[in-house]
Amino acid sequence: MTIIRDIATQRQGMNNWHALNELLRTDPRDIGCDLALDALHTYAEMTASGDNPADIFLGLMAHLQSCSACWADHEALLRALREFDEAELL
Repeated sequence: MTIIRDIATQRQGMNNWHALNELLRTDPRDIGCDLALDALHTYAEMTASGDNPADIFLGLMAHLQSCSACWADHEALLRALREFDEAELL
């Protein structure tokens, strides 16, 4: 039983190190999911029109580079904007 407890304790420690590593690797410009979702439609519209929204939305760009869920939402919005006429989306 002691061996199993020791292994469980080591794994917990590794999880803590992994979480700390993820936190330290976070870009300080990253605005987080809540703020990213507030501006995601504008970012996608600018991208679809050929502009570079990263020049204006540095924090959102940083977030999209690290958050696969928000990146997927951005890609879905971009696909919709390119596929449908703007009047169809309103």
